[in-house]
Amino acid sequence: ESFIKAWNSDGWGDNYGYNVSLDNDTLAVGAYWDNSTGAVYIYKRTGSNWAQEDYLRPVNLPSYKRFGTAISLDGKTLAVGAYEEGSTQTTITNGTTASSTTNSDSEQSGAVYVYKRADNSTWVQEAYIKAVNNDREDHFGASVALDKDTLAVGVRYEDSNQTTITNGTSASSNDSNSSSGAVYIYSFTGK
Repeated sequence: ESFIKAWNSDGWGDNYGYNVSLDNDTLAVGAYWDNSTGAVYIYKRTGSNWAQEDYLRPVNLPSYKRFGTAISLDGKTLAVGAYEEGSTQTTITNGTTASSTTNSDSEQSGAVYVYKRADNSTWVQEAYIKAVNNDREDHFGASVALDKDTLAVGVRYEDSNQTTITNGTSASSNDSNSSSGAVYIYSFTGK
């Protein structure tokens, strides 16, 4: 048995352990209020001992993103939801950057960050994902599920009036069905 606490625990509402994901000898722990932005702690088990491997925060600070509210770990890939992230972007950015451009129409729209283990102890951002119909207070990334080359992203307050499945890269922008919710599915290669 092991008992794990954050190295920077200040006893002040970080919500460390709000969400966890375990795959073999790797553990990801979300702390969605860590430093007012959120963080994910990565631990690696060797034998029966756990040690911290990395500490992840969103590249596009400042605060109030709820980074780490949702996490999903599969092998060497980690998806992290940040449902209060507020950039105006409506595309996927591959690489280590993320948009910081915001306005009142995109507040709390949400984002998902995808990381890959680069070596035995470092995780590097591989993608930054925003909904194609990005909208204020949708909470994209409130839940995430990762399995091999497929990522599912829950968006609990998405407002479109669509009642069908759209295969492809588009989604309805009609916001007449308030907080009805949606799921976005992404496939990627190189895992």
